Amino acid sequence: MKKKVMKITFEGQTHQIDANTLINVLIHYQNVVNEANKELGGGTKNIELKVNAIEKGSFIIDISLVESLVKQLFSGEGLSYIANLYAVVDGIHKLYKVFKGKPVRTEADRDTARIVIGNVEYNVTINVYNQPPVREAVSKSIETADADANVEGFSVDCGTGTSPVSFKKEEFKDYIYDGFDEEKLIPDERVDVVDALLTIIGLNFEPGSRWQFIYEGFKIQMIVKDDALMQKIDEGERFGKGDAIHVKMRIVKKFNHVYNAYENKSYKIVEFIEHIEAPKQNKLF
Repeated sequence: MKKKVMKITFEGQTHQIDANTLINVLIHYQNVVNEANKELGGGTKNIELKVNAIEKGSFIIDISLVESLVKQLFSGEGLSYIANLYAVVDGIHKLYKVFKGKPVRTEADRDTARIVIGNVEYNVTINVYNQPPVREAVSKSIETADADANVEGFSVDCGTGTSPVSFKKEEFKDYIYDGFDEEKLIPDERVDVVDALLTIIGLNFEPGSRWQFIYEGFKIQMIVKDDALMQKIDEGERFGKGDAIHVKMRIVKKFNHVYNAYENKSYKIVEFIEHIEAPKQNKLF
């Protein structure tokens, strides 16, 4: 698989842009990439971003996985992961272009989102896009470009083979989103990432199967996909009923307008930290 690259292009009549414009846009762009990496890799993948200027106004963003030298050079799995990461970042900018920074909330919104980004990493892309810091990073990029008189537009090409996502000078202000304070009042959906201790009460090692846990006295279930946890299983580590796992867990909560309260709707392990075996019972004889 050929390695792909991302490209940010600034448009204008001059060969120069303010250094602060470039630095700020790249910082905001890196924030988007980092959040996409956390969601896609479950906190198990480290990446490096390198920037190369190739022509007037164009900057290549080269992303590499920080792994062993052998894996970095020859791992098709690593290249596939980066390609998926590019697809998520591309989808985030496409969603921003359509929703102008507003979150994807309703089922109608999700139907529109599916048309915009297709099925590739669909749920991951929406989850990352809906995070206020991600949308704020894109908005701040546009705001930074708008403040530079030499910039007449800029585009983001994530190397996915689709058209770059472009923003023009005359539409910059339409894409600077300032509704985050209103969202904080009563958001329809809230995402919490918590430090959790999960006691295993049901497990299945088939891909895509659901595990059952006790969390804070309640039974919950989820599909276990965390890379670090699955790696432990592949390495032969034994997990059994009564064992516990220490994890970072994402809880999606929906606001119930009837009861004026949030309800937990879904759970996902985003980072595996530790396996805690159940205490062994001492034999009487």
